Amino acid sequence: MVRQAGAALVVVLWVVAALSLLAASFGLGVRREARLAVNLAEAAKLRAAAEAGIQYAAFMLTQPDSERRFRADGSVYALVLDELEVRVQVVDEGGKVDLNQADEGLLRAILTYLTQDPDRAAALASAILDWRDGDRDRRVNGAEADDYRAAGLNYEPADAPFDSVAEVGLVLGMTSELTQALLPLVTVYSGQAGINPYLAPKEVLLALPGMDPAFVDGFVQARSQQIAGAGGLPLPTLPGVNFHALAGAAFGMNVEVRGQGGDFQLAAVVRPGQGVEYLDWRETKLPKSLFDLPLAAPEIKLPAPP
Repeated sequence: MVRQAGAALVVVLWVVAALSLLAASFGLGVRREARLAVNLAEAAKLRAAAEAGIQYAAFMLTQPDSERRFRADGSVYALVLDELEVRVQVVDEGGKVDLNQADEGLLRAILTYLTQDPDRAAALASAILDWRDGDRDRRVNGAEADDYRAAGLNYEPADAPFDSVAEVGLVLGMTSELTQALLPLVTVYSGQAGINPYLAPKEVLLALPGMDPAFVDGFVQARSQQIAGAGGLPLPTLPGVNFHALAGAAFGMNVEVRGQGGDFQLAAVVRPGQGVEYLDWRETKLPKSLFDLPLAAPEIKLPAPP
């Protein structure tokens, strides 16, 4: 009888232990689900703030008062929305290098600036031209379908214009690091073979062959005090470099939001009008945090949503 009672006690203890384990597992699961819900809510909040930053910047680009209007030359603006810090950088797409129109020299120049390797830059420029042209003829140092297969890739060059700047990351020889550095400097929306120097990112100007860095520093500082694209600043004549005056067709925006749950970075291309038309939209990793760049104006506090 004592033996049976002892056995029953062991069974009871095992049942209690099993129930305790189930309860602990359930409690852990509940806490995990709660943390997941909080993380998802925080991510949605960061994303919504980034979208609000784009909408506000697009609105400020249309302001008739030049003193209030956001400059589209790479300037960074600070916003505060519902206790979230937002940084928005605006660049007119006319100031960037068009992947579908730029000639080999301009492509090679921007890639040499980023890689510091002229031979690699020449090969990449040829591969970009082979990607966008309509034939299957391989350029010297370029890349066509056979080269992609030999590299173990399961795709071929499009032999058509780039649909988006992100597509350049598929070009043979491009690395993730180089792609992220190149994306803020290129476009598919200007339709121009050259650049608008009054709107170009500083890195694009520095990449131009024969451009003096000291001149670029002074030029960028001087143009920030003028209406973008208004002219009036002297530019050196650079062999093989085409300048144009196209402005306002499309705007690239980099947005970074900082909150308790971390950072959120977004890149978009918009065409302002009665509403905002999005031409491109992607979550991204910016080459440099916008919070490390100087501000073009004092911080703007936006009203919290109802």
